[in-house]
Amino acid sequence: LVTIFLVAACGPGGSGGPSSGASVDPDALRVVATTTVLADIVAAVGGRRASVHSIIPPGVGPEDYEPKPDDARKLADAQLIVSNGVGLDNFLDRLMSSGGGGSTPRLVLGDGLPTIDVDGEPNPHFWLDPTIVKTGYVPKIVAALSSAAPVDKAMFEANAAAYTTQLDALDQELQAQVATIPPAIRKLVTFHDAFPYFARHFGFELVGVVVANVGQEPNAAELAALVEKVKAVHVTAVFSEAQFNPKLARTLAEEAGIAKVVTTLYNDALGPAPADSYPGMMRWNVQQIVEALR
Repeated sequence: LVTIFLVAACGPGGSGGPSSGASVDPDALRVVATTTVLADIVAAVGGRRASVHSIIPPGVGPEDYEPKPDDARKLADAQLIVSNGVGLDNFLDRLMSSGGGGSTPRLVLGDGLPTIDVDGEPNPHFWLDPTIVKTGYVPKIVAALSSAAPVDKAMFEANAAAYTTQLDALDQELQAQVATIPPAIRKLVTFHDAFPYFARHFGFELVGVVVANVGQEPNAAELAALVEKVKAVHVTAVFSEAQFNPKLARTLAEEAGIAKVVTTLYNDALGPAPADSYPGMMRWNVQQIVEALR
């Protein structure tokens, strides 16, 4: 069994720290986002006129996150709060109801976006499709930042235009990499249901997930059924995200006779360089998937 493993480390975007290495003005708009991924996207649009911090630190997903006592203070100090919604960051509702930023404007990026339903529930992981970030997230971010700081609207719009161009180039780059994999073997088994938008956009088949609900391990019958399913369709690799224990993914691979296990994908949280920005994370994920399926 060959395991591709990288230990996650804290990089830019840590809890309470700026999401971008770029300098910001002392009087920049104070923005708090729930995750490092969202913070990085907002920082790209805000530029030097937005000081963006993430509540959740790198390497930690919202499923695992337990709010800290200082989080309410960070929210109360913010001039804009950005969340994903659609069930991803429900902890924010509890924080705000307990006095953390209850009167602060809040942007919920997932509101109104078409969803892919998984087991009857809308999936919140929109950002793993870069076209949704471009058309669904960025315009909302521009509008929210401009409402909070009208004097900087032109700068936000210019930053958004540049970022949109970057996202277009990123998508073309990633599509070219995926095109090197024959469609017949573009089959994904992931740790949990984070990749439906990614799979739809890049032309992968989602065969199954190791855990249906984070924190709830599959029973013996469920694992056996997944083993038979992945064997039947000739899955060649199992993928897990870096914030989760890879034990179950490795067990599935061993029982199904799969030689490759990739335990370093990122979705809810950024990782160490080169996955310490949204574009970097997307490049890293596609590179890991393409290399494993070759």
